[in-house]
Amino acid sequence: MILSARSFFRAGNAITQKQEADFFASIRLRNGTFKTTDHHRLDDLNMLVIREWQKLDLKPREIMDVGASSGISSLEWADALACAGIDAKIVATDLCMHARLVPLLPGYEVLVDRDGKVIQHILGNRPVRWSLDGPRDFFGGTGFLVAALNASARTLLPLTNGKRRGTDVLLVNPDARDSGRLSFADDDILAPNPEHLRGRFNAIRVANLLNRGYFDETQLRRAVDNLKDRLMGAGSYLIVNRTHADGSNNGTIFRLSETNQFEIVARMRDGSEIEDIVLSSDAAGA
Repeated sequence: MILSARSFFRAGNAITQKQEADFFASIRLRNGTFKTTDHHRLDDLNMLVIREWQKLDLKPREIMDVGASSGISSLEWADALACAGIDAKIVATDLCMHARLVPLLPGYEVLVDRDGKVIQHILGNRPVRWSLDGPRDFFGGTGFLVAALNASARTLLPLTNGKRRGTDVLLVNPDARDSGRLSFADDDILAPNPEHLRGRFNAIRVANLLNRGYFDETQLRRAVDNLKDRLMGAGSYLIVNRTHADGSNNGTIFRLSETNQFEIVARMRDGSEIEDIVLSSDAAGA
């Protein structure tokens, strides 16, 4: 049985990897994406990056991990870096890292994102999705339940002042949540950069986010320009990877040159599918 948000956060470290993966896969964000996760999926990419930095005796201190989902891959990267003698702090970001559990009625509560939008209903201890997948949902009756709960939440949340009630939660792996090497932030890489992120990082990794299946070319160019603006400048690194259906990682390590252009340092397998966009990003920066 898939855990509800309440059960997941109460269980802490007692959950299994499968329970964790199933829970995050059940969380559909308001933009339609899911918080999928898997342990050790980026181990070979981590080692490639570490080897490249060891060749140059580099020890980046400020790193961002974009599209971090549950944060488990960020934790595994932080641990691998520490084992290699690189004491880095990683800011792990995703569109929705912070949420709130809000009770609405006895036996009924909702998990809402930072905008107060429902991303999971909890009826008793049963998780119920908020999204409808078309007319077929109603053939088995599920659609009627989802529609009724969505209507109830729309009515009750304003009455209960739901944005300020309830319990704040981090939608991340329990071990990642407790790590002193990680911090977490909500982040939209297509939005203008917050001032505190500009020029801050020695390295940024983007895994399973910047691809042509999610974004069109204009959006991809905007995202790359935003990420470049977050780097410290010449000698900083951008790592772009996509994990294919067979579990293989295909990514490229880019370094920012003195002329503020990205150059390729190393590839894993076929490399990133957006190499052309990264390499042609505006030399003037974002």
